[in-house]
Amino acid sequence: MRVLQVVPHLPPPFEGVGTYAAALARELGGEGGFLVGDPAWTGSRENGARAVPARTAAALLAALDAAGETGAATGAVLLHYANYGYQPRGCPAWLVEGMERWSGRLVTVFHEVCATGPPWRSSFWLRPAQRRLAAALARRSDAIVTTLDLYAGLLHPWTADREIMVLPVFSTVGEPAALPAWGERERRIVVFGGAGVRSRAYGPWLAALERAARDLDAKEIVDIGPPIPLPAMAGGIPVRPLGVLPAGEVGAILLDVAAGFLAYPPDFLPKSTIFAAYCAHGTLPVCAWNGSPTDPANAAPYWTGSGDPAQVAGDCHRWYAGHSLRVQAARFRALLTGPPGQGRER
Repeated sequence: MRVLQVVPHLPPPFEGVGTYAAALARELGGEGGFLVGDPAWTGSRENGARAVPARTAAALLAALDAAGETGAATGAVLLHYANYGYQPRGCPAWLVEGMERWSGRLVTVFHEVCATGPPWRSSFWLRPAQRRLAAALARRSDAIVTTLDLYAGLLHPWTADREIMVLPVFSTVGEPAALPAWGERERRIVVFGGAGVRSRAYGPWLAALERAARDLDAKEIVDIGPPIPLPAMAGGIPVRPLGVLPAGEVGAILLDVAAGFLAYPPDFLPKSTIFAAYCAHGTLPVCAWNGSPTDPANAAPYWTGSGDPAQVAGDCHRWYAGHSLRVQAARFRALLTGPPGQGRER
């Protein structure tokens, strides 16, 4: 199929939303392209990518028209909305205005809706403006996808006349067709991801990582990602840095190790590509954070230190299978090829 995806950025380097969009494009197949919402972006044009010339509604409309003329889209756009990716304060008015003025079919993936924070943080004061922009974009969209039930609840008042499809993110480092038995895996724990999330594992959540390694009888902790300060040992267990690896190599390691560690809020696990990678490869997700999910009925499964780890790893893989990349591609195809204007407020 032919569809244009609008994204904040594209890899390299690794970038969560852009990596997600690139993997989805490969699974959808056919022709298409990307429109990057950063005028300063200078990445590869091999995948049909171009940058908006300026962050204005007029520049966006011109770029959308140009993409259609070159065959990159046939009136359907898949917009990945992560508001801070398009504007430093999370208020991309130019993007929303441009999409409101554009007449083609629009499917929006809300990776974010609006920020929260205490009164001494700017996010508290920006939240009303962010909500207004998200509401306008939701009303304009012909179909809506989001990654969390929490976000669907925020969007519902603006889209009460249509369904919001909730699809937790998929693995961006592959989905193996067959898994080794959990008991046959190497007694190693992986810490994988960007600098920020891994720094939490070795900082405030180091004790939880050490406890998991001890409980699972791990012989080694393997670190995958960009360079950060690392301890040589964690709870007497050696930490081995592997640096940044290609997706295929990451997947091969995850398929061989017993567990993956992640310090992340439980309510937001469905939007973590790291968590998705662990689940897709049958790697036991060990997640540490303060508190439990606020909505246990919609919570993603993970290991907290109790229960049979092999069973939990299996539960996580089965949970993931319901929204794998192949499953999601089929659902996106249906949304992108629907009749013009379906579900949009008039």
